Amino acid sequence: MRKNVIVLTGVKETLKSLEQFDKNAVKEFKKVINSELRSAKKDAQSFVTAEPPLSGWNTQPARNPRSRGGAGWPAWDQSIIKSGISSSKAEGKVNRSKGYTTSAGALKNKSAAGVIYELAGRKNKFSKFNKNLGMQEGNASRLIWKSVDKNKDRIVKNVAKAFDDVKKNLQKNLNLRRSS
Repeated sequence: MRKNVIVLTGVKETLKSLEQFDKNAVKEFKKVINSELRSAKKDAQSFVTAEPPLSGWNTQPARNPRSRGGAGWPAWDQSIIKSGISSSKAEGKVNRSKGYTTSAGALKNKSAAGVIYELAGRKNKFSKFNKNLGMQEGNASRLIWKSVDKNKDRIVKNVAKAFDDVKKNLQKNLNLRRSS
């Protein structure tokens, strides 16, 4: 599992159960998630520069984008890369053994140039790509990952507190129901 993934167990079930008792508490939790996603998205977008990170990276789209040999390499376009950074709450498959999970929230990079810049060199941290970008050894975080790395402590604290509040509220309501 990635070190920058925050795992909360039972979010979907807890929120569904709490919604029967207190819809405002569910709204407050979702507000915290949305706020953190907006903040991280804005931060990640601020890392996108107008100039390409490598001198040979074209700023004009390829004539034949499906060709090989570099002619089809996606152009560096700051506005496209920034708009490609989006938030998602979709369900997705984490891995075969765990099945489907619900994402309380995630940031995704949908532009081809943004994905290449974001992920190239993450697996091989000593790659030529990282060296050409002037990245320090072992640090390939550039956009979304850089934002998460920078703000992880605050994000974890705020989301964990909001989820704890939701669980306490649900437990309180369940105890009231049990005692009546």
